[in-house]
Amino acid sequence: MAERIVVSFHGPSGPEAGSGSGYLERSLSIRKRAEAHGGALCAWSGEAFSVDFAAEALDEALGFTLEQVAEAQDTEPLRIGIAQGEMQALGTPEGLAWGKALLRAERLAAIARPGDVLLDPDLAAVQSGDLVTAGLRRGRAADGSIVRGLRLDIYAPLRGDTLANVHKLVAAPELVGREEELGKLSVPLGCAGLLRAAPGAGGTRLLQELVHRLAPPRSLRIAPTFLPREPLGALRNAFARSLAREAPPELPEALAAALDKLLAGEGISTRNAAELVDAWLAPVDGRSGLLTVDDVTLIDLATLEVVSQAIPPPGFFRSVVRIDVEETLPEVLSSIPVAAEVTLGPLPKKAAVELARAFCGGAITQEAAERWARRGQGMPLGIREALAEGLSTGELRWVGDVAEPRDRTSGRGASAPAHEWITRRATWLEPGERAALVGVALLGADAPNEIVDAVSTLMAGAGARVAVVEDALCGAGWAYRPEEGWLAIASRTTTRALIGLLDAGTRELWHRMAGRVLEQNVGPLGLAEPAYHAAVAGERASAAVLAAEAALAAAGAGLRKAAAALIDEARSLDPDVQVPELSDEGELLVDPRAEEISIASLIEAAMGEGGQIRSEPHPPSSIGSLSPDSLGAESAGVAAFGSPGKASVADAVAALGADPDAVEDPVVMAERLSKLLRQALVEGDVETLEDILVRLRVTGEHDALVERMSAFVQLVRGEPGEGLRKLKEAVAGASSPRAHARALLSYGIALASAGDVDRALLETLTALARAREASDRQAEQASARFLAYLSAAMGQPQAASVWARVAQTPGEALRG
Repeated sequence: MAERIVVSFHGPSGPEAGSGSGYLERSLSIRKRAEAHGGALCAWSGEAFSVDFAAEALDEALGFTLEQVAEAQDTEPLRIGIAQGEMQALGTPEGLAWGKALLRAERLAAIARPGDVLLDPDLAAVQSGDLVTAGLRRGRAADGSIVRGLRLDIYAPLRGDTLANVHKLVAAPELVGREEELGKLSVPLGCAGLLRAAPGAGGTRLLQELVHRLAPPRSLRIAPTFLPREPLGALRNAFARSLAREAPPELPEALAAALDKLLAGEGISTRNAAELVDAWLAPVDGRSGLLTVDDVTLIDLATLEVVSQAIPPPGFFRSVVRIDVEETLPEVLSSIPVAAEVTLGPLPKKAAVELARAFCGGAITQEAAERWARRGQGMPLGIREALAEGLSTGELRWVGDVAEPRDRTSGRGASAPAHEWITRRATWLEPGERAALVGVALLGADAPNEIVDAVSTLMAGAGARVAVVEDALCGAGWAYRPEEGWLAIASRTTTRALIGLLDAGTRELWHRMAGRVLEQNVGPLGLAEPAYHAAVAGERASAAVLAAEAALAAAGAGLRKAAAALIDEARSLDPDVQVPELSDEGELLVDPRAEEISIASLIEAAMGEGGQIRSEPHPPSSIGSLSPDSLGAESAGVAAFGSPGKASVADAVAALGADPDAVEDPVVMAERLSKLLRQALVEGDVETLEDILVRLRVTGEHDALVERMSAFVQLVRGEPGEGLRKLKEAVAGASSPRAHARALLSYGIALASAGDVDRALLETLTALARAREASDRQAEQASARFLAYLSAAMGQPQAASVWARVAQTPGEALRG
């Protein structure tokens, strides 16, 4: 038995059923055409005959069927049924066969109306959605059983054709029905307009039209885009997008430098950022700039601080802030001078119909425009998405150059909000298209192609690459290209709908992949974004570490409120995570890096007491003498010039046993031991160093530090293999950019101590680069010091001198 597609034809009924030879001649003609399409006659009777095709020959079977429908328009229309299933060949005559698919096809043909093609609901192409149907037909077979069939849309039978019809919609028609609101938002200079817009009401479109109407010499559009949780991320993207459109204004040197830092993701103070906004939007030839802020509750806190400081007294530039209808302005913006408030909701009926016509370029019947304007509930996005869904299903079809309802009931169903139409239309997305859209959605709904590819291809393979799917997505109105190399989702409502289609487990996996990719592609401030994704994916400890790293970067950039918020986030995820401590004024009081005494301490000990760098580093007697042991020996000599009455580290460690605070509290004990660890390194007291490591291990604190220092002790004890293995594993397992830089530096010194100077040089240079990326000045300086030491050891005093100067000015490390 073989799987076949069966097409059954039922002849005219009534008085014409048995008249003359016309029916026979017609049947023979249809048989020949079927054979030309690869089909074969499989059954016939006095009123019906059937042909069958291979299961994979759907296109041939469908093309053949539609030919017969078209030719029958001028004669008595046939009634046709199509089913699919296993058929048993009967032998002779050749081609005759029988099976349940034949029975189903004949019964469908029997209940069909003249000219109808009824499909078995179990037909594979119906189940997959590849065929477009136009309603259900029910009837009773000769044996009394109920037969159900789906009417094939003979005008647009293939889903691909109906989906292509969506491409004919106008992406951004003329604004309709919002003239009064536009007028109100032309606020006085130095003031802000407040735009309250429900999702899908056209708030973003109105802001775009305002920029077009006012035609300011320069504008800034702040919106939640790529890395929406990065402190100053929205402002950074706003300036980058503005620079992609137009040349920058002449800026003072200090502000130009601030702009460079902002665009590099390094962060600047909110005061400098506000001055930059003011300078960017300064009047030109008497015309003022315009600042728009879209979806303000989704903008990062630091950017909102800048907005609140930048909106000046009257006479400078206009600003408009968009917010949801029921939301309140964030507290940080409570002081901005609001001169006008506008609320957007559904369009009046006449305007809604006009907008429906505009989306179709005016080529739609009045009846259709009225039906689909109502289906979209009068909301601009709802109308557009209802039209797109109608074209996708075939309920709305293009006849020539005009869109019209398929039949008298099309478009008369219940109205629905935009997200409902979006969800229905998403059913027909290809897997790669859907994956690319979800990738963009998770990355802020507006993201660079290479990052989207990195995430989406992890989940759906090469078919999810932006280059593969962007034409289809942009043509169908799912997305657009905001600039070269970027893809953006058409609306925030679409973004939410797409993410909402994921089940909980799949959504967590997507967030995990997005976090992994971002962690490798963002700067320290940007770590706030992978922290969010890790938290949603259930990786709370990792999320806490990333949030703490971002908080430290924010504090270093002077973004006090953003740093405090990230610290709170980190602690809520993991109460035990190390976070920076800030003063009431936002100054950094405690840097957790200071407690993480890494191999940088060894380098400081080798170079001089307290980290003082010698201007001309003395080389060791040989490369073989470059080891933790030799470093310790040299530093012991340095320490001899310190205070003569200073107690030894061994005595200080022993005294901790009599300290009640340290004995009762492991955290206090760990803090004091970590300070003594540095002294043990400086004194070269390896036995006491081992004792401290044992005691630290008991406290359960500073596990990473203990493992690194234990590896160096093994090197000193003559076990280089095991020590190098541990340090290499530490590099691979580093949980943050800063930890990665320090682990690389430790590994580099270990390699040098084992005599592998070339690899040591490479690892230390990499550590320097990573420290610079992580804004870790201490690790950057330590790396430069060790490069100076290596250069001196290799007989290159000039290079050693250069690296020594770099170590004194760490910001120059990667600038030539």
